[in-house]
Amino acid sequence: MTSTTTDKPAFSLNVTDQQGAKVFHLKGRLMDQQQADHLMAMLDTHLKGNEGVNVVLDMGELVYMNSTGLNIMISVFTRTRNAGGQVLLAAISHGVRQLFIVTKLDTVFPILDTVDQALAKLRA
Repeated sequence: MTSTTTDKPAFSLNVTDQQGAKVFHLKGRLMDQQQADHLMAMLDTHLKGNEGVNVVLDMGELVYMNSTGLNIMISVFTRTRNAGGQVLLAAISHGVRQLFIVTKLDTVFPILDTVDQALAKLRA
């Protein structure tokens, strides 16, 4: 059986404003520097002039992430924290969650089952 592009969806990203937070909806496979640069540029755009803005990373449709993706997550965390905000992860697939557990980053990032739960935690 041959591999097709549908087997390996490309990375895409959109951002919504929900309940005072920026929700980054990540889809596909997060694994290279070009994708990292795109995500960080979007983050910088949304943090600029928004001191204390909170970020939820909706990873419900993120099917794969490698060490480059983990480095991106750490950069998102650092930049958001430096701007006075919090970062929460939501709806992570089992495989991606395992990556966070093995690297012990699950002790750094709050991980919630849904975007709604993450937004509720930010309001609490």
